[in-house]
Amino acid sequence: KPDKNGREAIFKVHLKPLKLSKEVESKKLSAQTPGFAGAEIANVCNEAALIAARKNKKAVDMEDFESAIDRVIGGLEKKNKIISPEEKKIVA
Repeated sequence: KPDKNGREAIFKVHLKPLKLSKEVESKKLSAQTPGFAGAEIANVCNEAALIAARKNKKAVDMEDFESAIDRVIGGLEKKNKIISPEEKKIVA
């Protein structure tokens, strides 16, 4: 998994095609995403763009990225979690 500088470089690539508000910085985003791999960073950028589009915003802002990071973290937790037999009964 990439370090902070690596994540910043990955964010720069994925932020290029997006219309961003002035406050969005790859450095801030890389600090908020410890342990994220390239695919997760791509997901964050896509998710942030979708969130902004749903709100009819002209640009993607930090609030959109924070929501996207929370969603991706939630997805990672689900992926890494093994469901116990009791949870299976509750869910079923």
